[in-house]
Amino acid sequence: MFATKIEEVVGDFVTLRRQGQSFVGVCPFHNDKNPSLHVTPRLGIYKCFVCDAKGNAVHFLMEHAKMSYPEALEYLAKKYNITVEYDRPETQEEKELRSERDSLFIVNGFAEKYFMDQLRNGDEGKMMGLNYFKERGFKDATLDKFHLGYCPGGWDTFTQEALKRGYKEEYLLKLGLTKKSEKGKLYDFYRGRVIFPIHNTVGKVIGFGGRILKKDEKVAKYFNSPENEIYHKSDTLYDLYLAKKAIRQMDNVYLVEGYTDVISMFESGVENVVASSGTSLTDGQVKLLYSLTKNITVLYDGDAAGIKASLRGIDMLLEKGMNVRVCLLPDGEDPDSFAKKHRDSELQEYLSQNTTDFILFKVQILLEEAGNDPLKRANVVNNILDSIAKIQDNIVQSFYIKECARLFELPEVTLGSKIRSILWKASNDRRRNESVPAPEPTPLQEVQIREQRQAEQQLRPQANLRREAEKELIVMLYKYGLYEIAVEADNENGYAKQRVDEFVFNDLYNDGIAIQDPILHKLFENYAERAAVLQDPITLQRTLVYSEDQDEYSFAIENLEGESYPYSPNWEKRFDMYTHFAENSIQNLQQVVQDTLLSLKLRILEERIMFLRNELKQKDYSDDDQIMILAHINLLVKCRKSVSERLNRVVSR
Repeated sequence: MFATKIEEVVGDFVTLRRQGQSFVGVCPFHNDKNPSLHVTPRLGIYKCFVCDAKGNAVHFLMEHAKMSYPEALEYLAKKYNITVEYDRPETQEEKELRSERDSLFIVNGFAEKYFMDQLRNGDEGKMMGLNYFKERGFKDATLDKFHLGYCPGGWDTFTQEALKRGYKEEYLLKLGLTKKSEKGKLYDFYRGRVIFPIHNTVGKVIGFGGRILKKDEKVAKYFNSPENEIYHKSDTLYDLYLAKKAIRQMDNVYLVEGYTDVISMFESGVENVVASSGTSLTDGQVKLLYSLTKNITVLYDGDAAGIKASLRGIDMLLEKGMNVRVCLLPDGEDPDSFAKKHRDSELQEYLSQNTTDFILFKVQILLEEAGNDPLKRANVVNNILDSIAKIQDNIVQSFYIKECARLFELPEVTLGSKIRSILWKASNDRRRNESVPAPEPTPLQEVQIREQRQAEQQLRPQANLRREAEKELIVMLYKYGLYEIAVEADNENGYAKQRVDEFVFNDLYNDGIAIQDPILHKLFENYAERAAVLQDPITLQRTLVYSEDQDEYSFAIENLEGESYPYSPNWEKRFDMYTHFAENSIQNLQQVVQDTLLSLKLRILEERIMFLRNELKQKDYSDDDQIMILAHINLLVKCRKSVSERLNRVVSR
């Protein structure tokens, strides 16, 4: 393997910052919100400590840029001007994949050169295509930089030339360069159109956009390449290959709609610009941008209908952790036309002075439409709060709530409560959507199902330790759910603040734990709904004490009034569980939360161990099933020991 600088290779795709002797950046292999990708030059490797992606420079290119092994080697060889020497033979699968992908890239490469040559040297290309670009003011250097071209207007001029050069009809059709009529005749898909090649992040042409020059209402203005093995529209942004260096330098990206918008702004000196090619942004596209910068500026023309339609899609950027700003161009202008009419300095000055915060921009647009209608203004508030709820940074979110309270002349606490309600609902919706039908249960899973049913049927209030642990968890939420504790986080401090109830809900969800007792389960669900709109612990507890639900009222009265529990010296001996709370010391709250969750998990492990041991005694299982169940018991015993040690308990059985 030849020598490469891993930080340079990864840095071609991800913005890295130095951290000691290593580099860190946002991981492109999962929806990373904080830098979790670590690059170690000394070892020549990268590793993500969240999704566990890791490897060397070749692996990175194969995984991120979707290159084959030989393609990655060739990319590195070209980057460092080194002759490739293969250190292992290709597998048959790699050869077939390489042959297919190489063929598609080669055909696209031929098409790109053909279209460029036709634009500059073909009579029709110079008269039609070159004049079109010159009328738009594009310089020769720009035509070369963006590899712009022209496809002749003949029925199959390009296709016949490609076939004559030995390129297979199969690949021409797969790439969408050639189409087949109902009668089986081949024809040029882009005939009579100017061509905008689309490149991947390493500069290879993966597709084309073609604009018609003749006015024809029956034909689409733009044709684009179909999805294929090398072109995935949802993972592609026009001009990202040329723009990524400027995006990193400016720590910002401008988002426009079309090809000519990008080119005109690029010519005007704004090189950190990409286009979504007229479609809404996708997760894949946002991930590409997020690996380079968290800051995005969306350029809008003066079309009110277009602005309203695109506002809905911008929320996804907020949800992914991007800092979104917008710039509204004058009526009747788009980035292409505005850049043409102004000097470079005027364009850049306009962008600087007229870029504003997305949320405040959205407030202005929607309020103008709502006028003085109270119901419409209320809908505007809800719409804006939906967007604010998408913001990942709690501090930024708080500032927006404060500003919106001022703009709408509403109590800040009201808006904050609504935000919490939106977040709780979104969390519950995600959990429901993530649930999928279970496959046919294995013998061990059937045992677990019977265990759960038996436990539900045989709840004994005085002896059921799990119910007591569940009860203690509910009491803890009633008392401390709205307080905050410190949790581990990937930031400079190593921790972040999180509400107790949110921490508990996430912990139970991640471990697949549900409250088993029917009444306690109802109280748990009721609490989640109340906590979504209430921010003050006293108000929450008063609401519970005055609840119309008899079970909720009785439980609150019993556990919130007076002593937390009817304590006796034998209690911990009988139930072997923690009954003390941090009544006078919130500093101990973090330990209380952890111990309460561990106590519940200990009870669940004990139940399962006892149930499985009884199953082995009472039923006749095959040898294989017995081995499987015994292995599971041993695993549960190890888990029980680990939990007990964390609780500082001695488990005798």
